[in-house]
Amino acid sequence: FKKFCKDVISATQVSHSVILLSLLYIHRMKINNPTIKGQNGSEYRTFTVALMLANKFLDDNTYTNKTWSEVTNIPVSEINTMEMEFLSSLDYELYVSERQYFEWVRKMDTFI
Repeated sequence: FKKFCKDVISATQVSHSVILLSLLYIHRMKINNPTIKGQNGSEYRTFTVALMLANKFLDDNTYTNKTWSEVTNIPVSEINTMEMEFLSSLDYELYVSERQYFEWVRKMDTFI
């Protein structure tokens, strides 16, 4: 999984802000759905869709779902479905205030 994450980040060259925001989206998804249980391999899909949404939210020029599919080897039809399901799990709330973002950055600093 670590290699997959490194490979995707390397291939897409997304910013540190995109990476941090994607982790916050995953955290929010888990808070909104505390009983959710992923299947084997779901961490790859969760990481991909969170990174994809953070990229779309923060950047003006973003990768298409087709490109994410090519980078991750996840079929584009699954990427599209994952995007809708993940957005639904977040109640379509992608906005993060400056205060929330910097609180999250501080929390992530404690893990590093």
